[in-house]
Amino acid sequence: KTVSVSIANPTPPNQYNIMSSQSLFPFGGAMVAILTLTVLFPLLCQSVHLDIHVPLPQGCLKYHALLANRLLGAASRPPPPSQTEKDAADKLAQPSEEVDLFSEHTPHVTLYLSDFDLEMDAPKTDSAGVVAALNQTKVDAFLNVLSSLNFTEILDGNNCPLSFAKDQSTNAFYTINGAYTMLPIESTECLQTLSTTLLHSLQSYLRYPIVVPNWVAELPEPSRSAAIYRSRTYGSANVLDGFQPHVTVGFDPISDTPPAMHDPTSKDSLSLKDQSSLQWRDDTMKQWNEAYKQVRETCIDEVQGIALGKTSVGGTVLASSRMGYWNLAHNVKDDGPHDANQKGYYAIVE
Repeated sequence: KTVSVSIANPTPPNQYNIMSSQSLFPFGGAMVAILTLTVLFPLLCQSVHLDIHVPLPQGCLKYHALLANRLLGAASRPPPPSQTEKDAADKLAQPSEEVDLFSEHTPHVTLYLSDFDLEMDAPKTDSAGVVAALNQTKVDAFLNVLSSLNFTEILDGNNCPLSFAKDQSTNAFYTINGAYTMLPIESTECLQTLSTTLLHSLQSYLRYPIVVPNWVAELPEPSRSAAIYRSRTYGSANVLDGFQPHVTVGFDPISDTPPAMHDPTSKDSLSLKDQSSLQWRDDTMKQWNEAYKQVRETCIDEVQGIALGKTSVGGTVLASSRMGYWNLAHNVKDDGPHDANQKGYYAIVE
């Protein structure tokens, strides 16, 4: 099946129109671990995880992030097994890719993600029987803090370039870390400044007590103690010295299983599925890497603005959840777009 992508205005250069994988790939066939954060709106007030991030602008980086996500999605859909192959297929079934950068999630670089205290002090039910989870007064104050920041002045009028970086351990332009497939972003002074400014500006809105992510316990010292300090102080281990900008392009729930649940003696063990998942993901991303290497010297974009949205599966940002957008050049707040049908979002045409 051939998948093409139509891109709403503004239209990027023709070389960034995604066509079939066959035409793109004549050579072959089809950082710290991040805690899965999901925004919950249950009947009782709970956490509000918000992500202040850089949406990838139209151009080369966004094209290649979408390409990686589409290839991972295609590779995670195995063909229907024949009756004789059914048992083997069940044991090593490839899980479905849960990140969808074309309609459900926004390709982005997280600057600051945390659990903010923006809920109602007591649950209130509207006429339809729906509980209002957010305190609008708190939300407005939170947004006003972001609107008061003069990003142009903070960056001293300089541009903020974006480019993919090599994983230092593999020398590839992608990282597979547990359940996550990510494209590392070059950590520039600009991105670090934006992240640090945001965490200091929004620190007073953190929810307490702060829960330290489980993966922090697996870090060696002194990295573990430093990550615990950042988590308890700023609500995130992935800031300051722990800031590792990246674009999440894949999330594989099978590989998100704790090692203690693996049984290597079982034919149906999750470790076998993990190995299968890791293999097809790595094979797919090697294919993507070869394509990207051909354009890496010129594949550089610029930060256009900063957005606020709600987190979803695998640390992604829901495309329909945008709560605000601040243009980096003009420091103008813009509340849209809010859904995949509005300007600037990608839609699959099959």
